[in-house]
Amino acid sequence: MNAIFIGRGNFYLGMTKVDEADNVVERTEPNWEPNAEGGCVAICDLDPDKMEPVGKAEVFGYWDAAHYLAVVLEKLGTGRPVNIPDFRAILAGYVDDTGENSIFCEYCNRSGCDCRDCIVKEWMDGL
Repeated sequence: MNAIFIGRGNFYLGMTKVDEADNVVERTEPNWEPNAEGGCVAICDLDPDKMEPVGKAEVFGYWDAAHYLAVVLEKLGTGRPVNIPDFRAILAGYVDDTGENSIFCEYCNRSGCDCRDCIVKEWMDGL
């Protein structure tokens, strides 16, 4: 049986402070804390007999469902293709020969959206 832990919480990066002689004076390790309102999702394998974490957790932004759900399905080992839409590939079909996205960008320009805040523009720039 495959068992995984998936939970929402907050992730804090570790920190190391050194003095002028490069001696470590303070160190905190990276840490994830459960929180129903947190901005991160952690995924970790579990020992099904002990229901304890095995190995290190992978941490994602809670909004990044396409990535963390794909990891969940991979860890569950279903052996089936993931049916999470590949938006980058879908958008690539809308790019014309000039490299411009005529459908989405016309909509955004008419609606007054700001491109620097647009995830579609971010995906299009990566094509």
